[in-house]
Amino acid sequence: IDISVNTSTSRLIPLRSQRLPIEASLTRSAMSTPLAENPELPLVFVANYSTFDNLAHVPRGEKAKFSLYVYRLCSKTGQLTLLTVNDEFDNPGFLRYHPKENILYLCTEDITKDNTIAGLRVNPSTGELTPLDSWSACGKSTCYLTIDKPMKHMLAVNYWNSTVAAFPIDEASGKLREASYVHHPDKKVVAGSRLDHLHNRQLEPHAHAVVLDPYHGHLAFVPDLGLDRIKIFAYDSTKGELTKAYQTSPGPEGQAHGPRYITFHPTLSVVYVVNELSSTVSVFDYNHQEAARLAADPTTNAQVLAFKQNVPTVPTAFPNALNTCGRITVDPSGQFVVVSNRGHNSIATLKVDSSSGLLKPAEFFHTRGRTPRHFQFDPSGKWLVVANQDTDTVSVFKFDTDTGVVEFTGHTYDVPSPNFVCVQQPYL
Repeated sequence: IDISVNTSTSRLIPLRSQRLPIEASLTRSAMSTPLAENPELPLVFVANYSTFDNLAHVPRGEKAKFSLYVYRLCSKTGQLTLLTVNDEFDNPGFLRYHPKENILYLCTEDITKDNTIAGLRVNPSTGELTPLDSWSACGKSTCYLTIDKPMKHMLAVNYWNSTVAAFPIDEASGKLREASYVHHPDKKVVAGSRLDHLHNRQLEPHAHAVVLDPYHGHLAFVPDLGLDRIKIFAYDSTKGELTKAYQTSPGPEGQAHGPRYITFHPTLSVVYVVNELSSTVSVFDYNHQEAARLAADPTTNAQVLAFKQNVPTVPTAFPNALNTCGRITVDPSGQFVVVSNRGHNSIATLKVDSSSGLLKPAEFFHTRGRTPRHFQFDPSGKWLVVANQDTDTVSVFKFDTDTGVVEFTGHTYDVPSPNFVCVQQPYL
C-alpha cells in the first residue's frame, strides 16, 4: 500500500512529517489536530475491484487486495492522505453516504449471484470503517443506491436482472433492514454470461440507476441501458414501492443511446441524461405540473420530460465505438455539466445556459489515466477526484467554475482498479 501523500513525486513523504497549510476557517481545536485526522476536512472513499471474472465488463488493471481506501482531502492543496483500507467486501461498485449520519452504504458487484448491500459506521477523525449490517440485494450486479427524501428507504438497482429493491432504514440507527419490496421488469433477462451480455445487452432490460426527483421525491427515474428507455415511476416513500407510469426515449429516435445516469440541475427545471453507448448528453425540460399529475395518478397521460437537445461528449470525428460514457453531474456552481469518457479518457465540461439549461459544445481534459469510470467534486466544487480504473490510479484536478477548465494538480495516487469515488464532509 502506498502511504505517501503524493505518489507523483519520487520522494515518499511520511505522514507525520507533513506540514501543510490549514484553512483559516478551521476551529481552534481542529488546529491542534493532525491534518490527516481533522474531521473538518472532507473524507474521500474509493471503491476498487478485487475480482474480475464475476463482472459484466472486463477491467484491465490490477486486482485490489483492499477493496476500499479512505483518504483525507486537504481543502487548501487538493492533496490526499491515506487513512485506512478495508478488505471485507468483494467488488464494492457503488457508495452512498447517509444524509445526516456518518454511515457509508455500499453494494457489491457480481453477475454470478445475488449481491450484498451493507452499511458501515465511519469515524469522522480516523476514517475507520465499522460494519453495521448487510443484506441480500435481491439481484445481481448491483450498480446504484439512492436514499429517499424522508430517509425511510434505500433503493438499490440490480443491473444484471434489472430489478429495483427497497430497504427500510431504521430512523434511530441508520441500519438497513431486509428488502421490503422488489420491482421486476416486464421482460425477463436471459443473458447467461459476460460474453453473451456484451454482444446482446440491448436486447433485454438492464436498469442502470434509480434517481428520485429532488423536489418532492414522488417520481423515480430509471435509465434502462438495455431497452434504451428512461422508465418513470410514481414512488411511495411510506411503503418504499414503485408504480409504473410511462417511459420515454433518452435521445433522438433512430439510434442506440444506452442511457446510464440521469441528473437534475440544482436551480433550473432541467434534466440531463448521459448516454453510455452514443457518447452524448440529452437535455430535457422538467414539467412540474405534469409531474404532480403523474405522482397523483400514474395511469394519467402526463409527459414530465420534454426532450430539447442532444450534445456529444467526445470530439466530432472520434469513433463512438472507442468510447463509453461514465458518470454525469452538474458542478456545485450549476454552471457546467461534467461527464467522464472511458476510451477517450477525458473529462468533458459543457457550459450551461443560465436561463434555458441548454449546453454549449464540450471542452475536453485528459484524466492522466485510462477508463475514468467515476469522479466526484469536493463540497466546495474546487477539487475533482477522478478514478482511472484501468491504470490503477486516482488523480486530483482543480476545477475553475468560471471557465470549466480542469487543471491537473500533479497529485496522483496508486489505487488498484478504482471504480467509484465518494467525497464527503463528515458530520460533527
